[in-house]
Amino acid sequence: MDPQNPEKNPHAPALAVDWSRIDTVLFDMDGTLLDLHFDNRFWRELIPREYIRCQPDDPECARRRLEDEMQRVRGKLEWYCVDHWTRFTGLDILGLKRELAHHIALKPHADALLAALQRAGRRRVLVTNAHPQVYAFKHQLTRIGDRLDTIVSAHDLDCAKEEAAFWERLQRVAPHDPERTLLVDDNLLALASAAGAGIAELRGMRYPDERGDPMHSEDFVLLESLADLMSGLPAARDRAGDPAAT
Repeated sequence: MDPQNPEKNPHAPALAVDWSRIDTVLFDMDGTLLDLHFDNRFWRELIPREYIRCQPDDPECARRRLEDEMQRVRGKLEWYCVDHWTRFTGLDILGLKRELAHHIALKPHADALLAALQRAGRRRVLVTNAHPQVYAFKHQLTRIGDRLDTIVSAHDLDCAKEEAAFWERLQRVAPHDPERTLLVDDNLLALASAAGAGIAELRGMRYPDERGDPMHSEDFVLLESLADLMSGLPAARDRAGDPAAT
């Protein structure tokens, strides 16, 4: 079934959000508010190239070793950990990220959407698996944190968003009513975990990488762009965004 085509999937949730029922919006960072093109270039091209270059005696063995480790930790907190990859590869991970810094960019419409949410009185929370050092690096270049009310790294909670425990621990640092919360994330496993935690509204991203192939999902509505969320958003603070009303 295609959740974007009601003729094929008549029971699919609507693309538009009922903003009268939403107080808090949880945003992923990479692939949602920031273009995933940087990360794809980094992990698919730069890291394999540099890791193999440092082990010229058996490049094929080095490639397999790196691929096996990526597969082992995928979806776990280690996958997102600068310290883990520094130890495993022996590379200066943050230093290499700086080589591709010119590819770090906000997603189209991110600025406009975050500003509109602020005007409408909705709380904007970043929930990212990114290591705090990586977040700080990207914030320095984009000022993404200036557009948000709360910043939460999975490393601060000691578990990734793919794990059910993340959403329980999130309540300690960013309390919210799951029934009045929207999560926007390009990670389908994170969306599934959030659904299990009772997050009421869930949206994925059709194009996490603005230059990459589209994503597909039979389980979640995928936004063509962040502009899709602007529909029906109040132009100014309303009752749903007023803490005194909830």
